[in-house]
Amino acid sequence: MSIDGNKWIYFELVKDTPKTQVWDVINKASEEPLARISWYYSWRQYVISPEPQTIYNDGCLETIINFMKRLNKDHKIKGG
Repeated sequence: MSIDGNKWIYFELVKDTPKTQVWDVINKASEEPLARISWYYSWRQYVISPEPQTIYNDGCLETIINFMKRLNKDHKIKGG
């Protein structure tokens, strides 16, 4: 499953477990992964792990932040 992010990126579901998910942030032009979004148990929230040598503009960062906020909200609603 994939979710459109903005003009430059989209999110691709990599792993779906009953409690958490793992998503890749993909560059639309090159189809290369830019980062991974996953659950960080110590902080009890989703975090981003960018690939080395990747850069982001404010629009991409805003899109990623909004996506992570939605994942965190959904996790809380599920009782995680």
